[in-house]
Amino acid sequence: MRESLKQRMAAGEKLVGAVMLMSSPDVAEVLSFSGLGFVMIDHEHGAGGLHEFIAQSRAMKGSDLAAMVRIPSGDFRYAARLLDNGARAIVCPSVDTQEEAQAFVRACRYPPNGERGAGAGLRGAAFGTDADYYSSEGEAEALLIAQIESERAVENVDAICAVDGIDMLLIGPRDLSASIGKLNRFDDPQLLALLEHAEQRILASGKYLASTLHQGKTCSEMFAAGYSAILAGKDVDFLLDGARALMVD
Repeated sequence: MRESLKQRMAAGEKLVGAVMLMSSPDVAEVLSFSGLGFVMIDHEHGAGGLHEFIAQSRAMKGSDLAAMVRIPSGDFRYAARLLDNGARAIVCPSVDTQEEAQAFVRACRYPPNGERGAGAGLRGAAFGTDADYYSSEGEAEALLIAQIESERAVENVDAICAVDGIDMLLIGPRDLSASIGKLNRFDDPQLLALLEHAEQRILASGKYLASTLHQGKTCSEMFAAGYSAILAGKDVDFLLDGARALMVD
């Protein structure tokens, strides 16, 4: 089996990725030839669901393109369904408190460490042929990512980082700007101060740090600042940018 996203993070790999809003497995297959390190399949804002994820993961199978999946906000138990069906990295949006981070982890862990139901014949367990799937080592192989995207979350960032089982924190600058009443004002001093504080505290905790590409920054600059993963674009952006490039005056 190819290395998981968590294994690649542990090896120190720095990865550029893209958000996938489109549910098409064809788009996933095309992106698997792009050279990107990973995609975040978006089930919070995108049109896809569980069946589309399975088709997309099959389309990427055999490539080096890793996938994380963002669950709908607050739907912790949906994370378990994704894990059952082969997801190996889960993003939980809008994690504002330590309690929410703990609930997310519990939904992804079997008892006694969590509340996840232990189904049989799962796709994630190679339809029951992977004997190590239910082991503590196999369970810990999933990369669990808490998304920090509000002023309240930044205030609680130390407590969120302290949650055992949270591997990565993904900063969302757009929603963070909205939470302080300054939506899309990415150069606002208050927003920049919140971003800097979150970055420093996450790096100090030893957890992996990720974000969308910040305005005016390059991926190289963000990697040099300690980021491990950058979401640098969206599938719909690539289509629009390519089409617009064809237009002539």
